[in-house]
Amino acid sequence: MNDKVLNNKVKIRFIKLEKKDAQLFIQLIKDHFRFDSIIDQKYKTEHIENDILFPLVENKKNVDKLIRMMESLIYFEVVSKKGISNPNFKYRTLEDALRGKIPSNCLNLIPRSYDIIGNIAILEFEKPNQINSSEFEKFKHLVGNAVIDVNKNVLSVFEKQSEIKGSYRLRVLTYLAGENNTETAHKENDCVFHLDIKTTYFSPRLVYERRRIAKSGILENEVIVDMFSGVGTFSIQIAKLNPVKIHAFDLNPTAYSFLKKNIGLNKLLGNIFPYNMNIRDLINPSNQLGKKLHNKIDRIIMNLPEDSINFIDVGCILMKKSGGILHFYQFSEKPKAINKTLNSLKKKLNGFNWKIEKIIDSKIVKSYSPKAELVVVDLFMKYSNS
Repeated sequence: MNDKVLNNKVKIRFIKLEKKDAQLFIQLIKDHFRFDSIIDQKYKTEHIENDILFPLVENKKNVDKLIRMMESLIYFEVVSKKGISNPNFKYRTLEDALRGKIPSNCLNLIPRSYDIIGNIAILEFEKPNQINSSEFEKFKHLVGNAVIDVNKNVLSVFEKQSEIKGSYRLRVLTYLAGENNTETAHKENDCVFHLDIKTTYFSPRLVYERRRIAKSGILENEVIVDMFSGVGTFSIQIAKLNPVKIHAFDLNPTAYSFLKKNIGLNKLLGNIFPYNMNIRDLINPSNQLGKKLHNKIDRIIMNLPEDSINFIDVGCILMKKSGGILHFYQFSEKPKAINKTLNSLKKKLNGFNWKIEKIIDSKIVKSYSPKAELVVVDLFMKYSNS
């Protein structure tokens, strides 16, 4: 249970002194200690008639040292009472929130970064050797509560237990702290996305990438295919800024449901047509939508980095033969991840009689693992008769 719940239910120690001595007391702290190593700023300093009560931290060593210094200078009492929570208090770091709650040799086990999606935080831990499993579980829950204390907009904390896997691109998550609720609304680039972190794929780390594509000089009335749209993060941000037609596909019925909801929630310049289907169905000769879109598309987004290369044939069926723009994402091994991505893509396109007319941009979006990078290539591709 975190401090937001405990603040008004536990007794804490206060130093009680006359208001006329408050300035001397504060100066004494500033001269010899860090202020937050004596005064517990999670609680309000209280004024009662002519007295003032300063809430004390649990660090008995520092407080006792201060008390010894005060004994010949100021008349005071140490009292114990329920504290009043300070609504304006905010820890600066997880280390601050956890100091005194975990052994000092465990501070290095606190995650240095974590994802926040809407009002949900997702943490990842590395199992240490120095503490046993039960102690580690307690430690993780303390960290989860600290994340809520540091981030006032976070209401729920979950732990990532696996990498992304399966055709729906999901990961195993377990509840750690706060509200046990996996649905949230995430705001990004003036758009809002409703989603469920357990049943749909979403990465907040692509925020700048989605904005980059949405502002990449898309022409009016372009016809675009978003092959793996998820809850609509690329499609909606593009249609927010551009009067285009986007055909957005996703295999996951839950993602499709959120996609439709998110289309309705955001004011769009363009039109998005959502489909709950496997993009590969479009190359079936009997598929009516496939026939309609055949060689009619100006731009294709392929954000399925673990498997995009295996859907190039679908892209070639959809893209205008006169040429169009492809935004292609792939995990590629280090070193020279960009070159490896370009080589594999060029080889695949050539196999379907398409060629790379121009490389518009290519870059590493982020590090994926110690051995691989996430690479994006923006290119103009064109059908080759030779």
